[in-house]
Amino acid sequence: MTHLWQQPEKFDPDRGSLRTYLLARTRSRALDIVRSETSRKRRESRVKGDHRTEAGVDEMVADASTAEELRDRLSSLKETEREAISLAFFGDLSYRQVAERLGIPEGTAKSRIRAGLANLRLSYGESAA
Repeated sequence: MTHLWQQPEKFDPDRGSLRTYLLARTRSRALDIVRSETSRKRRESRVKGDHRTEAGVDEMVADASTAEELRDRLSSLKETEREAISLAFFGDLSYRQVAERLGIPEGTAKSRIRAGLANLRLSYGESAA
């Protein structure tokens, strides 16, 4: 309802009833929340599963080398992409939180993160899926 209240021009009675519009918006919003939570939980489990309590020297050197390479590759991204990715992955923020922190629409935050990740994949020689 708040979406309709804040942006009444988005509702077009020629496209359907008010009820249908509100149900579609509610469903869309619910799916966004579920996807966001699923993604956040996936990121958290990757981070938790990646911690090693007794890493060998070789592993520590490899990890440091990988971290340095990642920093170099991140620095080659556009500032807007790098900032959004850093907030999302290193700051553990959702798309919405990234958007709020940067003062941009949520869709723009998603686009910047996805574009930055695609550019990182390309810099590693992988195809951007």
